[in-house]
Amino acid sequence: DVETFFGKPGTSLVTINLPCPLRLSWDKNTVVTKLTCHKLVAEPIRRIFDRTLSHYGLDRIKELGLDIFGGAYNNRNIIGGNRKSMHAYGIAIDLDPDRNQFKWGRDKAAFAKPAYDEFWKIVEAEEGYSLGREKNFDWMHIQFARRS
Repeated sequence: DVETFFGKPGTSLVTINLPCPLRLSWDKNTVVTKLTCHKLVAEPIRRIFDRTLSHYGLDRIKELGLDIFGGAYNNRNIIGGNRKSMHAYGIAIDLDPDRNQFKWGRDKAAFAKPAYDEFWKIVEAEEGYSLGREKNFDWMHIQFARRS
C-alpha cells in the first residue's frame, strides 16, 4: 500500500530544481523553478522534465502546455473521498489542468493527442502512471503509484 512504501503523507519530502521553468496554471505570469515531492520520486521527476526539455525544446514545451504547473505536493484527500490523494504523499504532479480537466476523456483532453506520445513514453520510462492513459480521465495527473 502507498503508506507502507512511501510513509505517512507529508513525510520524506524534498525540494528539487527543475531543468525548465513552469508557469502556475492559476497565474501564468508566475514562474516556478522548483517543486516539492517525495524523495523517492525526486530523481524520476527531474529526469522526466530534463528528457522532455531535450526532446521537445522549451518553445515546443510552451506550445504544448507541458510547462503549465497545476500542483504537486498537497496534503489533501482525493476529490470527493476520504482517502489521501497521491499529492498528499508528494508522488503526483498535475500539468495543464485547464486543457486536461479532471472528467475529460481522450475526446477532449489535450494530453491525449499524438503530439504528447513521446512525453508519455518519457513519463512511463520513469515509472510514472497516467490516469488518462489507463482510465481515460484526469489526463493532467501523473503519479508514481497505482491504487488497487
